[in-house]
Amino acid sequence: MVSNQRTEPQQHPPDARRTEGDRQRRRALADAAAGLTPKIGRFRCVIYLSGVEGVDVELHRQGCLETADVLGWDVAALIVESDRRAVPPWEREGLASVLGHLRRGEAGAILTAWRSMISTSLDEYKQTLREIEEDGGFVYAKRLTGPEEANGEAW
Repeated sequence: MVSNQRTEPQQHPPDARRTEGDRQRRRALADAAAGLTPKIGRFRCVIYLSGVEGVDVELHRQGCLETADVLGWDVAALIVESDRRAVPPWEREGLASVLGHLRRGEAGAILTAWRSMISTSLDEYKQTLREIEEDGGFVYAKRLTGPEEANGEAW
């Protein structure tokens, strides 16, 4: 006997291709949409600003807060370091505090106005970036260059 029904290849249900983490996230999103639980945490960052002579740190602080808001990130801490002597990044107290937030899992990223606030030296920046990545974080710089690179030494 001939059938009019079309047979389609059997496909696995979508759950078969999702990881447990994906299923939990989807379940939490659906619960939150239904108003059942507010347990979905937002991504957290630490804002790090390093003062340079002649730079309005307050303006950059506000810009970084606005960027965090646009990205949907919570700010775990805001660290402004005004003493910017010629020391490598790993010797600065403020940056050490930022790295502590990453190590403790209190934040997943460093948000800064420009990457030269971490270091004006490309080698020092890369070394610090490796350490940040080892701690499970990353750097989000609003701009790639700052006032130090105005003399043509931009990366």
